[in-house]
Amino acid sequence: MTSWVDPPPPQRGMGCFAKGCLTLLALGVLLVAAFVGGSYWAARHLRDHYSAPSSATLPPSTLTPEEIEQTRSQWDAFTSAADRHRRARIELTADEVNALIASENDWRGKAFVTIDGSVAHARLSIPIGEISWLKGRFLNGECTVRPAPNRNPAEAKITEIALIGNHVSDDVLDYQMFGWKSIRSVIAHWCEENDISLFDIADGKVILETSGRE
Repeated sequence: MTSWVDPPPPQRGMGCFAKGCLTLLALGVLLVAAFVGGSYWAARHLRDHYSAPSSATLPPSTLTPEEIEQTRSQWDAFTSAADRHRRARIELTADEVNALIASENDWRGKAFVTIDGSVAHARLSIPIGEISWLKGRFLNGECTVRPAPNRNPAEAKITEIALIGNHVSDDVLDYQMFGWKSIRSVIAHWCEENDISLFDIADGKVILETSGRE
């Protein structure tokens, strides 16, 4: 992992980038599908075909406690610089991304990332409690993430979306319903609000940069 940032502040959580957007992606896929289905039968069908009664088993982090602590310190410094609109850059291997996930009580065991060159693969296993007919179910899914040619984080390519092995159209990222913003617009808004100007995947690493706008 490499980074250039200001000295790290006290530790804090990973934020929307790691939590809210992934959850929104998973829930959005299911809710849009249910809305399109438009019936109780469709809802039951979607529950049975796009959610699971138990969580998926994801691999644990392989880093040592010392390596995890170092990764957390670098991440906290990067997010602090982003909050203050200062220039910063961080490069994270898949092991380091997974270490950050494992360091969060709310996300430990719920997400796992692998990187093959310039392509990332994410696996998720998220418990559902917000919707009555999905209580006790899990969204066990996966997707592939590639950087946009211009490395604009808002234009990252999220494809090959699947829930318990059933593929879902990539267009779900652009759907709007119930007055909600689309998943892609939420990601774009977060990137702008947090001054994230570059998202890249290269040589087995995720690379993020802030623009440093005051």
